Amino acid sequence: GSCYGSAGPSSPRPGYDEEDGDAPSSDDVPRDKSGRAIYGMDYPDVSVRDTVRLQLLMLKHELKINSIKCVIGGSFGGMQAME
Repeated sequence: GSCYGSAGPSSPRPGYDEEDGDAPSSDDVPRDKSGRAIYGMDYPDVSVRDTVRLQLLMLKHELKINSIKCVIGGSFGGMQAME
């Protein structure tokens, strides 16, 4: 990933251009200029708050960490620290 994200609305949509015949056939799926299926408006909205909530749940439930004394970060990490 990068500060622009690993995927987005213009990213290829898995499972819609498969050659095996199991791919859903839908004319409603947005496509890029080359005809590849993309997410388009179906790409999920994920907020900074969503990512912070996920990280806190992982810290509490997976790593058994109950408190955080300090957080820092730049760019997206800084937005998460502020959240």
